[in-house]
Amino acid sequence: MPGRCRALVTLSLPVSLGTAVLLSLAGHGARPAGGTARAAAPSAPASAAPTGTGPAAPTTSSPAPAATASRPESPERHLRSRAVATRRLSAGLAGLFGPGESYSVAGYDLTTGRTLTAGAAGGMTEASLVKLDILETALYRQQLGYGFDADDATEMMEQSDNDAADDVFAADGGNDGLAHYNALIGLGSTALEPSGVWGLSTTSAADQLTLLRQLVSAGSPLNAASRQYALQLMGSVEADQRWGVSAAADPGAASRLKNGWLDIDDDGGRWAVTSAGLTTSGGHQVLLVVLSQHQPDYRTGVDRVEAAARELAAALTR
Repeated sequence: MPGRCRALVTLSLPVSLGTAVLLSLAGHGARPAGGTARAAAPSAPASAAPTGTGPAAPTTSSPAPAATASRPESPERHLRSRAVATRRLSAGLAGLFGPGESYSVAGYDLTTGRTLTAGAAGGMTEASLVKLDILETALYRQQLGYGFDADDATEMMEQSDNDAADDVFAADGGNDGLAHYNALIGLGSTALEPSGVWGLSTTSAADQLTLLRQLVSAGSPLNAASRQYALQLMGSVEADQRWGVSAAADPGAASRLKNGWLDIDDDGGRWAVTSAGLTTSGGHQVLLVVLSQHQPDYRTGVDRVEAAARELAAALTR
């Protein structure tokens, strides 16, 4: 974006964000024009060499692993209870969204280690949720010696700015860079849009959950500084973009998230509305992903995504 001030950011965060501690969030102003999610073409070809410099990565200790239940379920009981919860969740979400290809959800309880998934196993339009993948790829490549612009990353995540996302995507090496990182972490049902129009890439909630887990796991290819930086940006999204999985949060609990919203011409102008992030629900720290498509309008999509997030969190933590 012309006229933007470029800055080299050095991180110094006092709290390990991979633990069961969430920082309170400060309010932010309204997003500038152009901050809504659209499927934007890359500003440079995929083969372009990365330019710019991302935030410096200070030496920090790895986050402590999430607490686990003192008396874990037996494998048999765990499988039975998860199957029952999945059936109930699927029935409720089918009533909310309609056919299975209209939604995909996944959740992970960091306190108990429990995971739930329901809905479509792929083919869900990402919209601006793909910006989390773009960011993680940039952070991973930075660890390998490549650069990206910290101002672009901030605008991409906090404002959902598409021009900034184009710049970070180009620094990633386009689809080639994302495909390499996605293969590294095991995303098996994410299909990047061949033309490089990143907003039309498709995925599953299970894959997006895997992407989120890279931000809270010491076994992630992202180092502690990169994980903290990504969570910091997700905790600082503008006030009017804090809808979605945050609807499942306990009163007063902070949420770190990224949302997407896009009306799709090839779907008759219907909407893909997506949300993924980390919050606290029922006293448990949880990762939640809710993807929807074929929604009649933006507002309906948001309302359904939030209702689904509450159902998912309740099923995950009960």
